[in-house]
Amino acid sequence: MRPAPCLLFLAGFFGWLATASAQADPAPAEPPAPVETPAPAEPAPAPVEPPAAFAETPADAGESSAGEEKLELQFSGRIQSDLRFRVAEKAIGTFYNRQALPSGVERNENILQMKLNANYGRISGVADVDFIWYGLPDAYAGLADLSSLMRVDPFALQVQALYVEATNVGVDGLDLRVGYQKVLWGKGDQFNPTNTLNPNDLEDVLLFGEQLSNMMVKLDYSVFSDYTLSGVLVPVFKNALLPRSAPLGLAATDRMPMLDDVLRWRLHLEQAYALQQGYATVVSRIDPVVPERSFGNMPFAFRLAGPVFEQDLAISYYRGFSDMPVPVHNHTVQALGEQCDPADPARCIDGLLGTETTLNFPRMQVLGINLAGEMNPLGWISEDISPIGYRIELAVIFPERVEIMLDNEEINLGIVQPAGEYDYNRGGARPAVLEDTPFLKWVVGLDYTFNEHVYANVQWVHGFVDEFGAGDFIKKGYTVSKGGLINQPASDTLGCVISSNGNGCAREILRPRLGDYLVLGVDLKFREERVLLRLFTIWPLNGVIDDHYDDAKGKRVQTKHTMFTPEGFSAVIYPEFNYNFRNGLELGLGALFMLGKDHTKFGDPSTGGTLVFGRAKYSF
Repeated sequence: MRPAPCLLFLAGFFGWLATASAQADPAPAEPPAPVETPAPAEPAPAPVEPPAAFAETPADAGESSAGEEKLELQFSGRIQSDLRFRVAEKAIGTFYNRQALPSGVERNENILQMKLNANYGRISGVADVDFIWYGLPDAYAGLADLSSLMRVDPFALQVQALYVEATNVGVDGLDLRVGYQKVLWGKGDQFNPTNTLNPNDLEDVLLFGEQLSNMMVKLDYSVFSDYTLSGVLVPVFKNALLPRSAPLGLAATDRMPMLDDVLRWRLHLEQAYALQQGYATVVSRIDPVVPERSFGNMPFAFRLAGPVFEQDLAISYYRGFSDMPVPVHNHTVQALGEQCDPADPARCIDGLLGTETTLNFPRMQVLGINLAGEMNPLGWISEDISPIGYRIELAVIFPERVEIMLDNEEINLGIVQPAGEYDYNRGGARPAVLEDTPFLKWVVGLDYTFNEHVYANVQWVHGFVDEFGAGDFIKKGYTVSKGGLINQPASDTLGCVISSNGNGCAREILRPRLGDYLVLGVDLKFREERVLLRLFTIWPLNGVIDDHYDDAKGKRVQTKHTMFTPEGFSAVIYPEFNYNFRNGLELGLGALFMLGKDHTKFGDPSTGGTLVFGRAKYSF
């Protein structure tokens, strides 16, 4: 099958642009302003004449019936250095499965961003690439690593955008964009449950809200002058980029994902019994499996957007996959081999029960609604009172049910567990880790510019970026943040297993599967906006629940620990000082405080802990 002539033309033209741009002088660009406050408009780029070699040929000169068209190029970029320190070590596990993030230098990163915008009549192209030098080599496996540049000075290339766009393709008002791009339809500030086409970029905690670009085909059609109908096809699904601290969360075998309470309680007790017999349960391997590359697995989305009573309204639909994985298979293998605690040689185990976990990405459909605009309830008092901006973003998510299979090789703990699938006591049905119950995520926000010096933003976020599945104040459902025989004597383990099968002894600390968060942000600007003082905070509103058996009442009870108690308190506090020298140079200092106990949302070791940082950035 021969390629369409239009696609051949676009491919050849973009290659010509790359050749021409290499010979053109870059045009200076203003440095970017902070996201939250309006930035002064950048001067229009100066047109750049095509090289003489191309100008000699009329076709290459871009002639059309409307007159001669000229190639316009705009170069910009930045050089940025980040230096960060972890204030205290964050660790999880014990001597046989301990994983730790040490205190000291957490990031020593240098970035060179290069961006090219090219326009030639109705055709345009964008190339935006980050070259990253990490500055923190991994542990060397041998002497040969000292001769490897990739090991001594690791680096990477990240594409932010690389696409070609054509306007009025065949029909007036029909625009086509093909290539690596970000399609961000959400209206919330940094929290966007309807931004489902691009995966979340969670690798850098200070860039929360960023998304990875992906190869897409995007069509926009202006139905009327103010309304746009969009369609996007993603040929290959891309999963989220996880933070470097993520492996710590997977080391916690007590955070069982099964929704069946009784099954979890029994597994907690069985893990405790195995440890009493000298065998510790650990995660020995993680295997993420991405969806098969097929026509049926191509994510796609549609959106209709336009003004309604002078307010921006958009309705969207997405069918594809969640970019965050869930476990679908645990396979356990018994491994002999004594291990002792270096700090206490008398404390030893005889071996491990290694669990090999397979992760999949669940299917989902998302109906999205975005509404944004301004309101001025006090405008009748004075025309000098500025309107209040508002943003409402709602995602109705329809997930596909996901079950997990538990099986094992033969295990001998005095009582022999034969090889095969685990007996769930559910009539042969496997337990679910995700129900197909629809659930809601939303963001409701207000922002107000008091004057040229003060800007404030407040948001109610329902459902954090890593939270997925039904379970909130609308429909009860929890995730386990800590479990096992908490405060239970080890000598009672076997008795608990025999008498109550876990119900009377297991204890869990629970959080809603979808939490509620109060997000507050304030920007203060001084000295002609050169000095920026920013304070950004996140406050989980739900606290935690202690689920345990009460001997006096003869049943299991739940004790609520609110956000105002030591057990339930957690928060993110992000202060930053930034100075703009107005010549492209910016210097910044700040900190990211992750507060709370290990079982809370942000006190969890897998968040990476508290950081302090310094940043230097030069934009051109």
